Amino acid sequence: MMMLAPSIAHSATATLTLSSTTITFPSADPDSVPQIAANQNPLQVTVRVSGSGSSGLTVQLSVLAGGNLRSGANSIAISNVTWTAQGTGFVSGTMSSTTSQRVGQWSGRTNVTGSLQLWLANSWSYATGNYSQTAVYTLTAN
Repeated sequence: MMMLAPSIAHSATATLTLSSTTITFPSADPDSVPQIAANQNPLQVTVRVSGSGSSGLTVQLSVLAGGNLRSGANSIAISNVTWTAQGTGFVSGTMSSTTSQRVGQWSGRTNVTGSLQLWLANSWSYATGNYSQTAVYTLTAN
């Protein structure tokens, strides 16, 4: 399970909406399912920026994980979580806990909805457990 926490820093009116704040990946046989799709796929993401002074802004959505997926003393590298993106301005990427990763970028007044398909690389090397981590999505307009 991964908790998703939206965060907004803005100089105009900015709104970030995620269709789910929790993502779960089901158990699957690594031999037949090398990439596990999140149960909540697709995650709908809506970005809105408006107001006076918003026309010259650069709008960016990024994500930063709080660490690796953890289950007690066991962990799975957060870089095993990736996403594919659809929608104008949205980009595909790989989760990181050290560097914010761009999810999308736009210019000026923005009203877009896109979708993210989240994936976990599957492996026999993962210890059994219920893993969790928080990822913070940040919307900036400046």
